[in-house]
Amino acid sequence: MVSYGTRIFLSSIFLAFLFSACLSGTAAAAQEETIMGTVVKSGKSFVIEADDGDYIAKGKDLSKLVGKLVLATGIIRQTPKGDSIEVKSVEDLQDTLPE
Repeated sequence: MVSYGTRIFLSSIFLAFLFSACLSGTAAAAQEETIMGTVVKSGKSFVIEADDGDYIAKGKDLSKLVGKLVLATGIIRQTPKGDSIEVKSVEDLQDTLPE
């Protein structure tokens, strides 16, 4: 027969394993993605208007890129206010387009 203390210990180990499995699944789901779109100011926020929708930009100051075509890389999340991107890097494509 297994003692009460052993059951508690084994249950704790199982729950810790289950919790870590959930966390690793969440981390794998949050992969960086790249979007291309135009930066616009929307109230106090900046938005990247892409072909597949608008993304509220967070994490980087995009004020100098308003009206420009950019390539932004970051973590995309769905929020109650709409899709957002935690911008890790941004490239101004306006300067690379042929004239």
